[in-house]
Amino acid sequence: MKNPLLILALTLGWVVLGLNPACTKKNKADSATAGGKGGAKIFYHYRTSEEKSIDPQKQFDAASSLLVRNLYDTLLQYHYLKRPYTMVPALLEKMPEKQQGNVFLFTLRKGVKFHDNACFPDGKGRELNADDVIFSIKRFADANINDRSYSLLAGRILGMDDFRELSKKQGKAFDYDKATIAGIKKVDAYSLTIQFVNESSLNLYPFAASQLSIIAPEAVKKYGSDIDKNPVGTGPFSMKTYSRRGTTILAKNPNYWETYPTEGQPEDQAAGLLTASGKRLPFVDEVQLPLIEEPQPAMLKFKKGQMHWVAINRDDFKAMVDRLDHKQFKLKGPFADKFNLFYTTSLSSTYMKFSFQEPLVGKKKALRQAIALAFDYEGYIDLILNGRGFSSQSLIPQEIAGNEKETQSQWYKTDLEAAKKKLAEAGYPEGKGLPELNIEYRTTSKDMRQAYEFVRNSLAAAGIKVNGNFQTFSSFLQKTEAGNFQLADAGWNADYPDPENFYALLYGPNKAPLPNDGNFSNARYDELYLKMKDMPNGPERLKIIAEMDGIIKEEVPYVLMYNQIIAGLLQKNVQNFKRHMMDEYPYKYLDLAEK
Repeated sequence: MKNPLLILALTLGWVVLGLNPACTKKNKADSATAGGKGGAKIFYHYRTSEEKSIDPQKQFDAASSLLVRNLYDTLLQYHYLKRPYTMVPALLEKMPEKQQGNVFLFTLRKGVKFHDNACFPDGKGRELNADDVIFSIKRFADANINDRSYSLLAGRILGMDDFRELSKKQGKAFDYDKATIAGIKKVDAYSLTIQFVNESSLNLYPFAASQLSIIAPEAVKKYGSDIDKNPVGTGPFSMKTYSRRGTTILAKNPNYWETYPTEGQPEDQAAGLLTASGKRLPFVDEVQLPLIEEPQPAMLKFKKGQMHWVAINRDDFKAMVDRLDHKQFKLKGPFADKFNLFYTTSLSSTYMKFSFQEPLVGKKKALRQAIALAFDYEGYIDLILNGRGFSSQSLIPQEIAGNEKETQSQWYKTDLEAAKKKLAEAGYPEGKGLPELNIEYRTTSKDMRQAYEFVRNSLAAAGIKVNGNFQTFSSFLQKTEAGNFQLADAGWNADYPDPENFYALLYGPNKAPLPNDGNFSNARYDELYLKMKDMPNGPERLKIIAEMDGIIKEEVPYVLMYNQIIAGLLQKNVQNFKRHMMDEYPYKYLDLAEK
């Protein structure tokens, strides 16, 4: 959150629900709801976990980002169809223009309006302006509001760090009207300039992150801490109903500014992905989001024609999909006639992380190395993921520059004898005297428990005993953000497609509650990170990254597990679908064929 976004449920996958009119014909209302002629188009998505916050500047996890990205807009976004992922203007009418030095001009689209809401006079949303952008950036920098994702812009904009320090000192009395960020200046109602501290290819990436979504100041003033339940943005959908444990409903924004892209990859035309070119978004009238925490009920609804898009869990994948060769799949005969299969490599990295403030695992490097050597990486991918993944050789996903193919980095291979030697080196020969280690998990689902059983058996073969602590996503975040754990199932989904976003996870000053919630600290690593973070991709940067990979392998702050292949099923009537790993829930682009 991608934010620095936590991956919501890597083992479970990502799921979206819908209603298939071809299969659901109980009455006219059902058919109309699904997009039949003359009726409203309703798209059903379900959430697998409760969101922590839908306040853009407070949210940090993927569950929250799902809603934020559909309720709010950012200044920049990633083109829906182009690959590699390419940043394009969103609320800006054009890409930021470089002026003198490191000053960039940001020019807003005219005519973009906030959602109609009681916070405005007569309840009518007003036009977006430069003051709203400056307010939202200040709110992002305010330490009283944002305690998790500030690292996205830390040290990048002139005077922003000073602004943040002042917010810490003044606390609740902090007044944005009396405090300025030296590097941000309003030019007129539709434009502003931002002066960056250094020249860097990373400077613009944060403006496509959901934490820098633009929010209405009037809404913050009216709702205060309840802004979390009363979102007011410019996004493709507005909030109709909000229920964390029930069904949240998003309604189409009839005044939305964006149109469907008119260009993409060469193959997109043949795939029918450019049929809607130039048409006003969004296409569906409503998105309904019940909370369904187990994957099996989702698949049952999908098979009944009551969902449009669903991930495939381990058991269903085995029953419904054939693996043709290494990482190539197809639906089995009877299912190919009913559904469409998709799969693509994610921009995420999955791992188990250690807390370095915990005296046992944090102090004993040989124990961490033993765990890394004992884990059966390929067995996990084959058995738990049905082959849907690549064993990680570095922290960087394969689709991002600086990955293992470019650095030649290598992670541990499963070696039980070497693991036992490291365990003895740590003071626990054959595991004797080693207490049972606790692994924190973010869900209580069947799939997560199966994944844990594999981990438990894998480590037990080397004499390492573990216990799984299964909990709600909110409880998981609360515990891990405080560094209150030994090991935790974890993952990172790219906030932007650059290796810096991943290596920042282990940068010492980013300790909890920032992304380095395991509190890893290594002086050489920090030195290398600062050296590489603003460098353009090339041989010199790759050399530094390779050395950082070596430190991670030696110190084992993470047990690097896999880069996942995201797979799922679609009903035949879903249109304009192209899996997008920088915007995982792009409902504004999707449509339903009329029946």
